[in-house]
Amino acid sequence: MGWARRPASDMPQMAQRTLRDARGRTWVGSVSSGTDRGGEQHAEVIFVCRDQPGELKRVARLDVPPAEADDAWRAMDEAGLREVFGRSEPA
Repeated sequence: MGWARRPASDMPQMAQRTLRDARGRTWVGSVSSGTDRGGEQHAEVIFVCRDQPGELKRVARLDVPPAEADDAWRAMDEAGLREVFGRSEPA
């Protein structure tokens, strides 16, 4: 069984989206290829708090292949963005 590199066109481009949580903090979310087991099969969003850099980063899984993650992340409405942030966990 050989290892094959995914084409560069399939790599997420780190599109950033911004949202404010219930405590008024501003978070910036960037899409990335997955890091957990099976990471080649899904993408993740990494959230960083802009207002409090010491705040733990948060991560949420997107159940889409990395090749489709950019388009899905950019097309996601505000409710979808909040849903992804709501299920994120400390990294």
